[in-house]
Amino acid sequence: MARLTVTSISHVPGRADSRLVLPFELRQRSRLLARLEDGEEIGLTLPRGTVLRGGDRLQASDGRIVEVVAARPLKQI
Repeated sequence: MARLTVTSISHVPGRADSRLVLPFELRQRSRLLARLEDGEEIGLTLPRGTVLRGGDRLQASDGRIVEVVAARPLKQI
């Protein structure tokens, strides 16, 4: 199965087709392999310095819109 690829942030309003939950540490990376909530593998290739925020929308190579969800930080003792 081919990996879904994302290379840009989308500004298209409306409902997202998929969700990507990432902690802050991973939302700072411009190159990343991850899994969507449904288990599909996704590869991010974004411009250096891009920091994703919860609510950002990504344009996938097949036209789907992927919403970024900020994962809750783990509580440290």
